Amino acid sequence: MKTDPRDALRVALAPRSIAVIGASENPNKIGGRPIAYLSRFGFRGEVYPINPARDTVQGVRAYSGLAALPAVPDVAVVAVPGQLAVDAVAECAAAGVKLAIVMASGFGETGDPAAKAQELAMVASARAAGMRMVGPNSQGLANFGNGAVPNFSTMFVDTPAKDGPVGIISQSGAMSVIPYGLLRARGVGVRHAHATGNDADITVCELATAVVEDPDLKLLLLYLEGLPDPHNLAEAARIARRRNLPIVVLKSGRSQAGAEAARSHTGSLATEDRVVDAFLEDQGIWRVRTTAEMVDMAELYLKGWTPKGRRLVAISNSGAVCVMTADAATDAGMPLAPLSDATQSELRTILPGFATTRNPVDITAALLSNSNLFGAILPVIAKDPAADAFFIGVAVAGAGYDVEAFARDGAAFAADTGKPLVVAASQPAVAERFEAHGVSVFATEAQAIRALGQYVSHAERLRAAQAADPPPPARRAPPAATRMLDEAASLDLLAARGVPVVQPDHG
Repeated sequence: MKTDPRDALRVALAPRSIAVIGASENPNKIGGRPIAYLSRFGFRGEVYPINPARDTVQGVRAYSGLAALPAVPDVAVVAVPGQLAVDAVAECAAAGVKLAIVMASGFGETGDPAAKAQELAMVASARAAGMRMVGPNSQGLANFGNGAVPNFSTMFVDTPAKDGPVGIISQSGAMSVIPYGLLRARGVGVRHAHATGNDADITVCELATAVVEDPDLKLLLLYLEGLPDPHNLAEAARIARRRNLPIVVLKSGRSQAGAEAARSHTGSLATEDRVVDAFLEDQGIWRVRTTAEMVDMAELYLKGWTPKGRRLVAISNSGAVCVMTADAATDAGMPLAPLSDATQSELRTILPGFATTRNPVDITAALLSNSNLFGAILPVIAKDPAADAFFIGVAVAGAGYDVEAFARDGAAFAADTGKPLVVAASQPAVAERFEAHGVSVFATEAQAIRALGQYVSHAERLRAAQAADPPPPARRAPPAATRMLDEAASLDLLAARGVPVVQPDHG
């Protein structure tokens, strides 16, 4: 009977039992954090600390080795270094463990041939027995939906966890938790935060094929330093497209210096950047350049909007913000179409004669004298056919302004239209009122409109990929199966892959 290759990945996300080889009494040690986290986050499966020098570890019965366990664990965390890690992986494989998470570093990422050989030995012993492996050089996995957090990141100590609709998978340990921390600071819950390390066996992209199956997920964020297995990312994207689940990728190593740094960090080899961009576009995946872009966009995906177009209507109480908004909208490819004559006529009956009603709509400082202006114009603008998305820029507010009413009216406006809305408010007290009503707030109009433009562009890209349903790329042949092709064979191969070719004239 043929097994699903994702079965082991599913076990990794929802194990029934976890052993920790090299378990420590100290919860601030690499071998101690997984034990502490499994308890703290409510893991309901069996936990088996392995430490031959102790009877208990953090109040949990300890065992001298794998052979002493009452049952074979689904997952084993390997928190011992060097050759001890290599031996532990072999022992886990022989015992029938389904998946090992190797936290030890100092292997393929160092560039040392001997260390790379140790890494390959771990992979070989795992595969020979049908076991899968995350790592080495992995910070661990974290599923806050079920408490399976075999991980050693300090971030989860300092930033309280909250289950939510976002998943993060990263080669880098830091980049599995930096977005987590930034999202949690915005009040966004995160379910998955996984770090795969050197990707010697299970890669970010392969793990993504299982994570995208989570029915509660609304957004998946990936950090990649290399792309050795595009077929796995294409499969994850295929599953995600069926669910209308957006995937956002931060692919580093764009520069020569970045590529060299990636090689020394996780041992990743660079892929031509424009090839990566074209591949991601075909698959309906959006690529960001910075962590800030990734986090700024994230909240917009959770609103349940279905953007229908790119036309933006902007409203502010500052002429300068209106001007800068027009620049930002142009940069984002979001045209500021003039409001209809009927809409402008109705706005002129509400706003003072010196206000601007065309688009952007400048309420002016009259808002200080009459806080009702804001709520009065929103229903009028909501009916205008030129509006696909909205921006509200609150330049200055506070004493003398009914900020609570602004926030309440803005939230009702977004709910009534069902269209994307972002707000820029640089004053924390003003931003907090809008956030309390569930409105996405940014510090500046440039940040707000850049995030909105990218979100809308990604929605367009995802729809195009869903319509095209691109075929998956061919798997790369193993090195032993490669050979040099002559001209005729090369052209035949390209033609078989759908690439137009001109056959040579040998006459």
